[in-house]
Amino acid sequence: VTRQAGALALMAYAKNAKGEPAIALAKPVSMAAAPAPNSAEAKKAAEAAEALARLKKEMRLGKKTAIGDAKGRAKAKLQQVMERLKLLKKIYANDPKAMAKALAAAAKELKAAVKDYGKAAKEAGELYAQDFASLPDAATDPEGAAAQRKQLEDEAKMEATGDMDFLKEVRSTSQALKDELQTAKTKGILTQPGKFERSDEVKEAEDGLKELDEMTEDLDQQVRRDMPPGSLMTLAA
Repeated sequence: VTRQAGALALMAYAKNAKGEPAIALAKPVSMAAAPAPNSAEAKKAAEAAEALARLKKEMRLGKKTAIGDAKGRAKAKLQQVMERLKLLKKIYANDPKAMAKALAAAAKELKAAVKDYGKAAKEAGELYAQDFASLPDAATDPEGAAAQRKQLEDEAKMEATGDMDFLKEVRSTSQALKDELQTAKTKGILTQPGKFERSDEVKEAEDGLKELDEMTEDLDQQVRRDMPPGSLMTLAA
């Protein structure tokens, strides 16, 4: 066995009849050289990078615009409820049952506005989270990274402030609806003792306003949770 192994080893290094090695050695794989700075390949790579950056910027702008439009529609719904409440006070001042029914409808519309706004605010939070994750490395460009972060934080803070303003108006409108319902209950009790406060109209309004409060608080927590750290530090509850 030893002789056979030695013979095989000699054969591995023997030359064939043409003087070439019987077993070809593996050739090293050469790495592709990076294109020269001013070469056509380098220019194409730079142009592709610029095009990608423009595309990302346009996509972000489009998404941010869509978020702003959605929030704007939700705010318009809120304003409509506020204006309708002024009319309700005049139309149903002496009709507690109709007032309670109208207040339940107003609470339903307001819940829809909060729901729509919450969806847009969630998308805004995700957008800013992506932006912060894509900031340049501070180790390689500390000044540039700091400037971009500051700009992004200011933008996020402005967005969050707008969200809190919306929540403030929702709470104010919700309280106005509650006050009108209490007034209607007082008038109804005088005309229908023991019955009006247990009516379906009153129950529907009370349940709707309770759900509205819960949705409002959920949105408040969502905004504070989803926005980047530090963007809500100076915002009042």
